[in-house]
Amino acid sequence: MILQRLAEHYDRLASNRGTAGEIAPPGFSWQKISFCVVLQPDGRFQSLQALLEPEGNRLLPRQMLVPGEAKSSGSGLNPGLLWDNSMYMLGFKADDSKPDRTRASFEAFRKRHLETEKRVSHPWFTAVCSYLRSWSPQQALQYAEQLKECTQNFGVFRIVGERQFVHEAVGLITVENDALPQLGTCLVTGQHGIPIARLHEPKIKGVRGSQSAGALLVSFNDEAYESYGKSQSYNAPVGAKTTFKYANALNRLLDPRNGRRILIGDSTVVFWAEKATTLEDVVSDLFGNEPISNCNEVPEARERLRQTRQFLTQLRDATEATKAIDEENAIRFFILGLSPNNARLSVRLWIDTSVAELKERLGQHLRDLALHAGREEFPPSLREIVAATGRADMQQRRFKGFDTENVPPMLAGALARAVLAGGPYPLSLLARLIGRIRADGAVHPHRCAAIKGCLVRNSRLRGNPKEVSVALDVNQTEPAYNVGRLFALLEKIQTDSVEGELNATIKDRYFSSASSTPAVVFPRLLRLNQHHLAKLSMGTKIFYEKLMGEVISKLESFPRHLSLEDQGQFAIGYFHQRQDLFTSRKSALQGDPQ
Repeated sequence: MILQRLAEHYDRLASNRGTAGEIAPPGFSWQKISFCVVLQPDGRFQSLQALLEPEGNRLLPRQMLVPGEAKSSGSGLNPGLLWDNSMYMLGFKADDSKPDRTRASFEAFRKRHLETEKRVSHPWFTAVCSYLRSWSPQQALQYAEQLKECTQNFGVFRIVGERQFVHEAVGLITVENDALPQLGTCLVTGQHGIPIARLHEPKIKGVRGSQSAGALLVSFNDEAYESYGKSQSYNAPVGAKTTFKYANALNRLLDPRNGRRILIGDSTVVFWAEKATTLEDVVSDLFGNEPISNCNEVPEARERLRQTRQFLTQLRDATEATKAIDEENAIRFFILGLSPNNARLSVRLWIDTSVAELKERLGQHLRDLALHAGREEFPPSLREIVAATGRADMQQRRFKGFDTENVPPMLAGALARAVLAGGPYPLSLLARLIGRIRADGAVHPHRCAAIKGCLVRNSRLRGNPKEVSVALDVNQTEPAYNVGRLFALLEKIQTDSVEGELNATIKDRYFSSASSTPAVVFPRLLRLNQHHLAKLSMGTKIFYEKLMGEVISKLESFPRHLSLEDQGQFAIGYFHQRQDLFTSRKSALQGDPQ
């Protein structure tokens, strides 16, 4: 199913005018080209030309379409056709520790082209073959300094005075094989008697943590995994053309420049639809790599930010605008999560749904997370939620960010599945968030939004829904919520009673115990509070005493012990009260002289 959908995505890209030129056709591949060997029309060597292009402060190789479906894997000699690295094209390698291997590489490159010459009728190809007959790797030594600078990647040929490169003019597609292809039935398309791929290449690149040379989604390299006498990928027969399609489609999705790749935990997630849809353009912002609020001061970025905010707000509020796109609702939408496994890739997530179903699930996720944070609120992405389970980096009592080094790698995939499938959030998410708040004291908006989401969604799916408001709820009778509010008031009274900053507040010393065993801690905090109230002006003292009275009136007694979910309610009550004190009550406090 996954390979089939990826192959279909290749066909969509190849048939689209805007992307047809960006994806390699069968028999070709995109390669990084950094140099060119310039030849005379009769094949004599003319010069070396660097093809590096400036990008910012760096010089980068060109992306160029060349014959051949990338270089096959393995340690053997595998020369390209009219392109390769300097070992094959020139018999040269900087700081060469294996000169015999370098010479053998050049000989293999020369042999392949001379054998191909009899089947190609083109003067430029003949010129390349003449060069290979006469060239000696010793001649490359006089260009050693220039070669060191421009041969980090691959090179191509060009005839002096011509604008086209040789491979572009010749346009070779057919690549000879050492052995006849094995024919069989493709498990993806159902076609009979077609060439079956021995190796599923080109390799998949762009999955974070995988090998830089790429990894394989389908591979067999041990007899323990083979059956019926079949070796390598013949155990899972897929047509060579289908293999080329799905691998190239996946590589394009994994290219960060195309906006279809998301990094969540240790998983690299890609997404696509069977047809163009508005949803494709906003999923990365909801799940994405960077907070959507990090917008560059350029008109295009501001407009994208505005459109994304509008669409996600419509999803959250379930407005008619998001339901009215009938022609898009039936479009299939696919999400694939991958993680590295040595030279292979593991599938962590696979979602096959419709645009309508996905919009409903994303909208429900946004409603579950909705939380007023005293600013232009925007839902935290999945990556930000997962990051919030890490340790908070606090410098001089100010939040600097989350340390994600010890975040469980499986949590991201479990959370993504919950959002995309409409299931409960993982139980470990709430436990880690509460544990982190108790450990580092950072009651961050992202943590509180995720805690609210866990409480609301998981209780609803259990058939016993809990109501948790998006802002301060003065009518809430939940004891845990109100002791959280009371703790926020006690902390604010303490900080207002002194000039400057305290070395440690009651939050630093008592938040953990107050959120788990309120009955043990709050009597002492209320006694300490009398000393803090005495330092305030009369008007401010009355203001706070009135607020405290309203909260305490909702408590019959302080709970002896709070469960994990109740500790979540405590954190939200604390957060809501703090936000209210610094927003709606701000003018009242400023108008009161102290």
